[in-house]
Amino acid sequence: MVDNGIDRKIAVILATDVVGYSNHMEVDESKTIKNLRFCEKILNDMIDKFKGRLFNTGGDSFLVEFTSAVSAVECAVEFQKSIQKRNSLEETSVKLEFRVGINSGDVVKEKKNLLGDGVNIASRLEALSQPNGITVSKVIYDFVKGKTEYEFNDLGIQTVKKNQFHAFDLILNKTQIRQIKKSKFKRQFIGSFLFSLVLLIGIISFFSLHKEPIVKSSLGNRISLLILPLELKSDNKDLEFLAGGLNDQISITLGTYDELYIFDKTSVEYFTDKKIPAEKLYEQQGVKYLLAGNIQSIEDKSRVTLKLENLKKNKVIWTKSFNFMNKEIFEIQDKISDAVLTEIIPNVMSLSVADEFARNEFSPKVYLNRLKARVSFEKHSPEGIQEFSELLRINRKLEPNNLYLDVDEAWMLMGEIWFGVSQEYEKNVTKAYELTLKVLKIDPDYPYALSLAQLLERKFLGMKEKACSRLEKMVNITNDPSILSSAGSLARDCGNFKQSLLIFKNIEDKAPHFRLWFKKDFAWTFLISEYLKKIEDFDEAKVFILNQLEKQFQEDGVNEMWLSMLAYIASKEGDIKKAQNYFNQQSKMTNPIDVIWSKKYPDILDENPQFRDNFFKELEKLGMKL
Repeated sequence: MVDNGIDRKIAVILATDVVGYSNHMEVDESKTIKNLRFCEKILNDMIDKFKGRLFNTGGDSFLVEFTSAVSAVECAVEFQKSIQKRNSLEETSVKLEFRVGINSGDVVKEKKNLLGDGVNIASRLEALSQPNGITVSKVIYDFVKGKTEYEFNDLGIQTVKKNQFHAFDLILNKTQIRQIKKSKFKRQFIGSFLFSLVLLIGIISFFSLHKEPIVKSSLGNRISLLILPLELKSDNKDLEFLAGGLNDQISITLGTYDELYIFDKTSVEYFTDKKIPAEKLYEQQGVKYLLAGNIQSIEDKSRVTLKLENLKKNKVIWTKSFNFMNKEIFEIQDKISDAVLTEIIPNVMSLSVADEFARNEFSPKVYLNRLKARVSFEKHSPEGIQEFSELLRINRKLEPNNLYLDVDEAWMLMGEIWFGVSQEYEKNVTKAYELTLKVLKIDPDYPYALSLAQLLERKFLGMKEKACSRLEKMVNITNDPSILSSAGSLARDCGNFKQSLLIFKNIEDKAPHFRLWFKKDFAWTFLISEYLKKIEDFDEAKVFILNQLEKQFQEDGVNEMWLSMLAYIASKEGDIKKAQNYFNQQSKMTNPIDVIWSKKYPDILDENPQFRDNFFKELEKLGMKL
């Protein structure tokens, strides 16, 4: 039966995305984004040239509609050639590569977007294609053969995520010819022998496409999150479109946050097909968080139910149902995506902006914007501060009389100094402190104002005693790891190392993936604390630092710093051979401390000059020259 309420048509769909985008972002976020913008301009120029229409984008992925299969293929070829030409230039700082998939089929029109199998299979083809490659469906191949001069490599029948399709690689150069076409059956066979042969080949093909995911033994400080496809609770074909679109939107939204490790579609399909239980997902596959749910429909009404679980603790963090009319498909997608993000940032990424009381002081939109701004701030970059500033501008417009936004402005002013956006040091510090005290006058217990006040007082205004007087309140009014981290640093600076270490250990236990700056503070606090004792015992510090070194963080110089700390400990313990080995390891790395600390060593060392001098003295024995 045809549903007259759904607008369908046949369209040619081109899907493309960046190969290894998350890895590029880890290495250099700013350069990656700038280079992606150049590549996006190239794509948009090609779309205009071949009369296509960009109807959906997810940061590093793009979906384009064409009315002609030939135009879509020509667009893909010129785009890939332009990208390869750009990558051949020495001045291209980040050489991004793309995969392209093209399909033609039935799609559902929803406002300016397109949904359905025609789009889904284009995405599957894109995932199947090689870096710098183009993979098309048989219907596209049939349309363009004889109309273009391109060669194609027949890949045979492919089955991905319940979609079965015949695929072809467009050969841009001979190195792209893959020897896999014979592993897939090409036509239906009859007879028991041929059936068995097909079955055998099908099994081989299945396992070639459903290999066990290689989960990195070290994810750095990223948090692993598995997003399962929504389970369909109703026999309604159209629900597949909504479920698929919603899953894609959530994945794309969360995939923009480098703090998260989102398992790719191949891994999701493997976990789903193997029916791996939750406890095994954590123990064997490293999945810490799981987002799952279902969708059901009765007539023109539907309900989506979602559940977010911490698999390590075997605990449900959040569950919620969303009821809506089917015609509200896009509005509900946005609503659900925002709701998920509102829970993920504080409960998974451990980045909060308000306790339960203060949260009620903001509209849901402003609250979510503040969470996004918090993530941007944690990038510790000029781009991050610009994003923060823009979100603050929007929030000021939405809630011009909200006093708590003054604290956000105060943090922004300090961020401008810390991350190189502003040189007006005195002006920014004075204004930030003024805004902070203004909020504390109305709400003396607001954690984010207290945290900034003590930081300004002890680091910028020479009011350390005043800052230390705030310690007890900071420890007792919130569980936010960032506020508690500031309290731990404050306790250390005020001479209370025992309390400082207790706070840091509590954070590490409750939020093991919390920010790198916290882990560096924790490690230095360990070392300074043990140095100041009459009897030094670095065992606990060694375990913590070795654990951080194993994660191989991407920040310049941080792994060299861990090795230098281990060299210091070994030297203090009298194991000069081990100390020298650690020091030599970091000397051979990209950012040895002799170089990266030559202009500026960690500020925390100046809190205790006695330890600082001892630390440098031990490393000078090993060959350090600052």
